[in-house]
Amino acid sequence: MKTILYTNNIKIKQIVISITLVFFLFNNLNSQISKISSQNIKVDDFQATNNELEELIKPYKKEIIKLQKKIGFSTKSLSIRDGELESTLGNLIADVLLEESNNLFENKFFKNIDFCLLNYGGIRGTLNKGVITQHDLVTIMPFNNLSTVVKISGNKVQELFQYLNNNNKQHPVSGLKIIFNQKKIQNALIQNKKFNINKSYYVLTSNFLQEGGDKMDFFINPLELYNLETNIREVLIKHITMKKKIEGKLDNRIQRIK
Repeated sequence: MKTILYTNNIKIKQIVISITLVFFLFNNLNSQISKISSQNIKVDDFQATNNELEELIKPYKKEIIKLQKKIGFSTKSLSIRDGELESTLGNLIADVLLEESNNLFENKFFKNIDFCLLNYGGIRGTLNKGVITQHDLVTIMPFNNLSTVVKISGNKVQELFQYLNNNNKQHPVSGLKIIFNQKKIQNALIQNKKFNINKSYYVLTSNFLQEGGDKMDFFINPLELYNLETNIREVLIKHITMKKKIEGKLDNRIQRIK
């Protein structure tokens, strides 16, 4: 496709990127593009300040300002890649989501969530030390996934453990403590209680993973299914806004003895 906009002005580039991001977030993701047309338009510093550009920006201005809003502070930089089978960012996200979602689940359905599992691929950025904006959260979690709770059997939970063992990635988890001895499961605790294969468990995840995304087939056709109707990213934004200061750490919740 031909170039639509060309400029060396950094400010204009930032505006275009912001508009693109807002358009992606606030439009129906199920919409399909029926036709694409383009033309070359050269924009210099003078032209960039004219009325046409102002009109282009106007519909998105409020959302751009919203993304720039400061919501909290991180005491250190958090990454999805700074541990072997866990991460500071993954631990933080899973802990926050489990805490907030369990309150809602308990109030709405009078049940408690046992643990949370998200996926490594759903975390797309690093949270830098310092001020946190809504834009940071959009960069880290760009997908509009919804919080979902499934009730699955002990056999399915064991499949979940084996998936974590074989997949060998820093998938965000909370409420779990697992020790792998090489390729065997040496010990597994759920809410600090020994895993019981004869029990069923309530697991918090995303609608994407519940449908078998990232090959997490153990979530498909659960015994019970609950849609909490909350956007995972918005839950995080709300929590950080309330707490103001956040911390993430490694605590060996998932580890392997080599």
